[in-house]
Amino acid sequence: MIARIAALLFALSATGAEAHDYWSDGKPIPDWVKASCCGPADAHHLRPDQVHRISDEFYSVDGYVRRIPVGQALPSQDGDYWIFYRDDGSGIQSGVYCFFVPMAF
Repeated sequence: MIARIAALLFALSATGAEAHDYWSDGKPIPDWVKASCCGPADAHHLRPDQVHRISDEFYSVDGYVRRIPVGQALPSQDGDYWIFYRDDGSGIQSGVYCFFVPMAF
């Protein structure tokens, strides 16, 4: 009986850990994304047409209500745009935790 309970607990804990390793579409979350910010629900993978440089000082991102200071942008390791913030579903959004943009070096 104890062995069954231990096996069940192991299976449940493995499933929870795996949930942090894959996007909802089944693709693996890159290690640099997991290490950089928060949880998968806070990660928003953006298309280039969703990101706008509105001045020398700010970006604007479709779906995010605040302007993002240019100085907050970090270099993207995969060449894509990413923004990390919490959205509680009722229109309240946190500040940006991380904002990754493609940068030429």
